[in-house]
Amino acid sequence: MAVPFHRLKVCGDILVAARGASIHTFNIADGSHIAAWRVPQPADKAEEAKEAEAVEQQTDDKVEEAAEAEGDDDVPSSKRRKVDDADDDDNNKTNGGAEQAQNGNGNGNGNGTSQKKKKPKKPVAKPAADAAKAQKVVALRTADLPVVSILEATDDGRHLVVMMGHDKTLRVLAHDLQGHLAQLSARVMPKRPCAVAFAADSKQSSQTTILSGDKFGDVYALPLLEVEQTEAEKAAEKEEAAAAAARKAEKQAKTDREAVVAPLRLEANQFTVHTKGNRQALENQRRQKELLLQQGLDQQKRDAENSSSEYQLLLGHVSMLTAVAVAEGYAEGEEKAGRKTKAKRPLILTADRDEHIRVSRGVVGATAAASLTHVIETFCLGHTSFVSRLCIPASRPDRLVSGGGDGELRVWNFWPEGQLVGTAGLASLVAGVTGETGETAVATPKVALSGLYAFGSARDPDAMTDDDAVAKAYIVATCERVPALFFFRLAADGATLAHTQTLPLPDGLLPLDVAEVGSKLVVATAAAEEETVAAPSSLLTLTGSKECWSVAETTSFASLAPATEADDAATATLDRAVLRRLLLHSNESLRKDSESEE
Repeated sequence: MAVPFHRLKVCGDILVAARGASIHTFNIADGSHIAAWRVPQPADKAEEAKEAEAVEQQTDDKVEEAAEAEGDDDVPSSKRRKVDDADDDDNNKTNGGAEQAQNGNGNGNGNGTSQKKKKPKKPVAKPAADAAKAQKVVALRTADLPVVSILEATDDGRHLVVMMGHDKTLRVLAHDLQGHLAQLSARVMPKRPCAVAFAADSKQSSQTTILSGDKFGDVYALPLLEVEQTEAEKAAEKEEAAAAAARKAEKQAKTDREAVVAPLRLEANQFTVHTKGNRQALENQRRQKELLLQQGLDQQKRDAENSSSEYQLLLGHVSMLTAVAVAEGYAEGEEKAGRKTKAKRPLILTADRDEHIRVSRGVVGATAAASLTHVIETFCLGHTSFVSRLCIPASRPDRLVSGGGDGELRVWNFWPEGQLVGTAGLASLVAGVTGETGETAVATPKVALSGLYAFGSARDPDAMTDDDAVAKAYIVATCERVPALFFFRLAADGATLAHTQTLPLPDGLLPLDVAEVGSKLVVATAAAEEETVAAPSSLLTLTGSKECWSVAETTSFASLAPATEADDAATATLDRAVLRRLLLHSNESLRKDSESEE
């Protein structure tokens, strides 16, 4: 399988598409390829290790030569070659043969005894254990692939957030709206993020906050743009730290003077430890305490202060986090000009593996420190399996559409009631595409929702009414390993989600991502079979009305040749089997073992 495009974003008149470890930009007007951005690769660690080993070997050779020149035969070799098991067996055989020849058929040693040969151990076949180990290795390799796992863009399209699957670094890219990208910052998060959203407090990018959720259930906030401190601010911080250290030292001295009898503390000393390693550890602890005392700051407190300057913890789940969305709650407000306005409240919507959708208070102000994001407004409960996607239509910002592994799409009036107002079946539609009908059909086929997209023009919530026909929203759903797109329409009442069309993709191509480009839809696809060679670009264009869509015969975007090591080493050397597992089976892995057995 050629490396396909698997992440799509529209930034003004530019289509941004991620392919493997690189990001490409296209002109929407004529479909021409503009530029490519690749993650800066660090120096090859293997070459550095070889160079260090060569330098170390040269140093050892010089030491041995100097020792030999001085006539010191007692100087041991500084490095010893590690003997493998095969070398041990060869040495044992050689030594045994030499001893037998020396003994002369067992009589050369004078006692007529011969050495007993050890029976070689028979290898024990463990096919089940080997298969489990191989699956574990594949899972680890999948998580460590240098592939763009997250690609998000701000509303104005001037900044993008990129997350790679092999590290915990969150990168912010600047976009000039002409297709050229430049990295602004690279910040390491506490855990590897799995979902990213933006909480824009104003139209200024400097006040935009990134919400980063990880699979450990935590959501962190950090500014989109890093503000560099001036020299005066740095000097003021140093003076404040020095003053705080002096106050702490003075307080400690006062406490020591007032103490009459020191409490008995049981701790290790040089008389209670016996091994050389324990004595060395005790000495290291003593030196570390002296160093911290001189600095006047505890190590744990210092790490916390350093981390708090970069990101703040907003909220946390007790389960694996799967999706993060930002919304605004609308309630009846004051009456102006003869009608009631809509009162807005920023909210953070999070979903997890345990079928929960939580509605928490959002970020208020320029920083997230003063926001009460730990306060839970309500829950949206009703899913019977993991929730993998959250979608808020631009034309109906008061509605939430969710889906996951239970084969149903659910519509919520998420604030303030957290009420389920509508559902739409997806499992039966998937069964119709995959051919699981009749005698071979199962009661509830396993469905893993991989994509949920809303398109349509945004509207003013203050003017939105239930009987307004313009308030319709259109939803597109994709499922893992299902070569089709499922179209739905959310009616004006905000409760009826009706299925309008199932669009099979040509040649059994599997959808990976969908983006709205003007009046068209662009779909990133991958080959259904490993032997099938997909188109180099793997981008399909859908044309038609919002009620009926069809696949265009030719794509409007330029085809790109497969990546080579000369222009993109990271993408060219990707393991295709592991990449396929990452792109096509990542959501299915969220299903619990109890659900799989059912």
